[in-house]
Amino acid sequence: MSMSRVAYRIRVAGAVAPRFFEDFSRVSVAADEAGTTLLADLADMSELHGLLDALRRDGLVLVEVRREHALDPANPDAAIESTERPPPDS
Repeated sequence: MSMSRVAYRIRVAGAVAPRFFEDFSRVSVAADEAGTTLLADLADMSELHGLLDALRRDGLVLVEVRREHALDPANPDAAIESTERPPPDS
């Protein structure tokens, strides 16, 4: 029986320490001047809450949590690239 996984895009203010990812192997990261975006491929809600609790313990401010479409196992970074929003018009 195959377990269904769910992808979440999690945006936090600030930088996430590299040691953070030692406990979360199925998380990719993209950082910019405004903060850090994590793309997490998680098995269930308890894994999501564990990730959010770890971010909170590290003192990071949660900006957004969004459920994403299923990840392509051959290219997990594609979801980050394909759903980035262009900057707003000035």
